[in-house]
Amino acid sequence: MEEQTLLAEERTVLSKERTILSFVRTALAFIGVGIIIINFFSGSIISLVVGVILIVIGLIESVNAYQRISKYRQRMDDIKKKLGRNIV
Repeated sequence: MEEQTLLAEERTVLSKERTILSFVRTALAFIGVGIIIINFFSGSIISLVVGVILIVIGLIESVNAYQRISKYRQRMDDIKKKLGRNIV
């Protein structure tokens, strides 16, 4: 019965990892759009400000996602040890 609980927790952690990876994709999209806005609309101060804001939001989200994924990887390692698996 405990193995079923561990497997359920493993599935939950894996789904959280997928969610965090989607946050990373969104962060990269923010950074990319910010760079595009800065490059294509370089004559305006407003476009520069908007582009920099988007890049900063993307960087903050990337750091946040990295912190979350580190925490969940530690939980996954603990679950694997409990199950006796050597999965990478």
